Amino acid sequence: MAYLPKNKYKVLYTDGTEFKLLSDGKPYTGNYIKLNDGRVFAGNSPQDLKGKLGPLKINRNQNVVDGYANNRVYSALQRKISKKQDEYIQIPSSTPIPTLIDYSNRYFNRYISVRLNTKEFTEISKDTYENFNKRKYNKSLNRVFFIKWSLGENNEEENTKRLRQVEFDIPGIFNYFPNKNEFGLRNGVILLNNSNRIYPNAQIIPKSLPAAYQLGNKHPNTIDNENVPKHQHCKKCKFYNETTGNCGKWNAIVETQYWCRAYKGKNVSDIVTDNTPPEPPITSSPQPTSPPNPPTTVPTSQPVYTPRGGSY
Repeated sequence: MAYLPKNKYKVLYTDGTEFKLLSDGKPYTGNYIKLNDGRVFAGNSPQDLKGKLGPLKINRNQNVVDGYANNRVYSALQRKISKKQDEYIQIPSSTPIPTLIDYSNRYFNRYISVRLNTKEFTEISKDTYENFNKRKYNKSLNRVFFIKWSLGENNEEENTKRLRQVEFDIPGIFNYFPNKNEFGLRNGVILLNNSNRIYPNAQIIPKSLPAAYQLGNKHPNTIDNENVPKHQHCKKCKFYNETTGNCGKWNAIVETQYWCRAYKGKNVSDIVTDNTPPEPPITSSPQPTSPPNPPTTVPTSQPVYTPRGGSY
């Protein structure tokens, strides 16, 4: 499109419930250009358009929650106000995943929206949080905020303490996060919930791998994980297939630098033994008794006299 002065168009945002791309008919989410003549195009500027948009026919935005009887009655009695509510766009939910930079910082921010009349919480993206006042969200009915979420080894304790403090100002937020150790990095494993784990690079860890699956000790002269014996890791285990990267014990793809308790060395030299000399056996044979020590005489101390009137 040729150059247009800024007073000839507006850059707006849609959440996927207003427009569709006319080229494929799919709902469009993102920034769009609205010209003064009413035409709309996907994109951030007139020089970078992604296609023409058309209206997406939907029933309503569901901003009035029909799950409550009072809301249904109110919508029937106050049709104008109810219709106005449906003109707002919905606040999209989002599930965040910490980045490697977040783990180096040992925390990241989690962004939350709370609906004031029902006290319902929704986790949102950083983009939604930063653009909350710029987009057509219902700002009178919703509030947004963020929480600093710990990612360290003791993140459950730190997050529990922080959420208890926030609970005084925002009741209900403590129970909204039932898994206080979520995203905690422990020995190379990130626990998303009770059944899902990922690597620090966000790759999913197969569920068939045992709970003890964790970072091993790849280098012979250093200890990366004190919970694992020296120089033990999947690549040196007899269950590891170097061609496929599969573990024959658990039938799952593993990372070579990781380890589990089923480890068995491929060679005799790979088996780490305890070199601590054994303690001498305990026998029941009588031990020679030493002769009794001669009696010792305790010298009697001389009496100390204190003159009347005090001591020196």
